[in-house]
Amino acid sequence: MTELSRPTLAILNEDYPKVKTIDSKQEINGLLNFLITILNIKVSSEEEKLQLDKQMILIFDLIKTKFGSLTVPEIKEAFKMFVAGEFPNLKVFRMLDCLVVADVLNAFKEFRNDSLRVYDFKKQKLLIQQNTMSEEEINQNHQELLKIVFDDLKATGLSLDAWLLYDKLEANGLINISKAQKKELYAQQAQIYVVELLNETTKKHFHSAKIIIEDARSKIAKGKIIGSVANKCKSIVASNFLKEYLTDFEEFKKQIE
Repeated sequence: MTELSRPTLAILNEDYPKVKTIDSKQEINGLLNFLITILNIKVSSEEEKLQLDKQMILIFDLIKTKFGSLTVPEIKEAFKMFVAGEFPNLKVFRMLDCLVVADVLNAFKEFRNDSLRVYDFKKQKLLIQQNTMSEEEINQNHQELLKIVFDDLKATGLSLDAWLLYDKLEANGLINISKAQKKELYAQQAQIYVVELLNETTKKHFHSAKIIIEDARSKIAKGKIIGSVANKCKSIVASNFLKEYLTDFEEFKKQIE
């Protein structure tokens, strides 16, 4: 019933466009320049520069056609891991060609797939359950959700699953919160989200922590909605309403149904 918590590697894969869909020359050049810089590739003549330019065209074609399901942050993470010596089967050379790129990206995909095996299983299981549930099962799950929220509220005064009830409460006119109040609450929770994200990514030593944090801050600055933050806000508002009806479970259910 709860929103599936996403590991950092899942965020890198799910929150950014796939390389095969990128047409922006600026993004493409930015990625290729990153690879050159992180491996400290230098040229000493016009001829070497010309050869490197030709090599980078081949490298990007390889990335787009054979590794197009990766995202730019994933590719950057892969090469940061490579130079840090985190792929035990790969020796780190200060060179850049199609063979090196293929080895690094294949090693990263294997590492990512192993790391996300449990997450992917849970995600697929959740999708299957959502697509195959009968009316009786849906109702049973709803009753279970109500009990979880009820118990959470009695224990702590807040249920992070209460966002699943928010829309119904609002549609029934039971929740009355102004746009200004919503914006203020979202702004508060967005800052908390950034701090929690920073703690998680740096604690686990992800090289792309800076990219993830900057992306979150950029979305907040541009007024883009972050789903998990919006859901937490809904949970807070719904919890504040529902915790007034905790004397009896049947009375609690009546407020929603």
